[in-house]
Amino acid sequence: MPLPPGLSTVTVTGTYTHPDGSPFTGKVLFTPEPAILTSAAHGVLVLGTVEATAVAGVVSVTLLATDDPDVTPVDWTYLVQERWYNAPGRTYAISLPAAAPAVDLSGIAPTAAAEGDYVVVTGPAGPAGPQGDPGPAGAGGIQGPEGPQGPQGPPGEITQAELDTALALKADKAGATFTGNVNVNGADFAIVGTGKGYRFRRGGGGLDLEATGADLIVSNWSGPNFDGTQRSYDRYSADALNVQHAGKREFVDALYGATRHVIDGTTNQTGWYGAAPVGRQTVTGSRADGTALASLLTALAALGWITDNTTA
Repeated sequence: MPLPPGLSTVTVTGTYTHPDGSPFTGKVLFTPEPAILTSAAHGVLVLGTVEATAVAGVVSVTLLATDDPDVTPVDWTYLVQERWYNAPGRTYAISLPAAAPAVDLSGIAPTAAAEGDYVVVTGPAGPAGPQGDPGPAGAGGIQGPEGPQGPQGPPGEITQAELDTALALKADKAGATFTGNVNVNGADFAIVGTGKGYRFRRGGGGLDLEATGADLIVSNWSGPNFDGTQRSYDRYSADALNVQHAGKREFVDALYGATRHVIDGTTNQTGWYGAAPVGRQTVTGSRADGTALASLLTALAALGWITDNTTA
């Protein structure tokens, strides 16, 4: 089944022969990295490995371009694996930009083993060949038409400086550090692994902060790099509809504004309507002579629940 119309493709060919001219037998495998590519515009997922079988030593296959703007992510690579029955194979990575719609592996595959990782980047197509010579003069001295245009030149080479500039804009798959703003456009952002994870989900009617596999703890550090003193404020249980709050809770008229109410779980004190937090109040005295009522009024006023304007 061909790719949907509108997606950019590159035709890759290669001819493999032994020094005596006999052809290689086997196949060449092309695997996208990362393993799963998506195109929401065309409603298709691209994944898996393409096998190009050598026919008389020649392989030819049409593949998705690695920089198609309708495919996510953009600017990825193919892992190329040569599997020969009568010769050792190689493994290397290539980029197939749409600017070069036809590529010969002889021009981009590595010619010798090298230490470390490498990516072969296909440069843009070279300029067209020179115009052909005019044809011979026709009968009656009339000059014949010009010959056909020469073939297109081979793909141009990319300089080391251009490659370094391109690679500097790429993030490592592991341990990358971003120095500017990072935007996740049109997708959820999830951190998963070791049996638990977080997710910022923008689907549905709201924006959700979700956790999975463990309790969600909300905390803050006093240092600038997740160091110093860690203060954990909230615990959202994973196994029950239960929330725990630690420390002092202040209900204010606005952030950093005047305090209206206080519940302090650390000191086991409360204060309402601007009253200073106090502990649990004790009411004393006799109900018969009214001293208990006076003690109750004093206790309620200390909590801030009432304003005691009574008289003796």
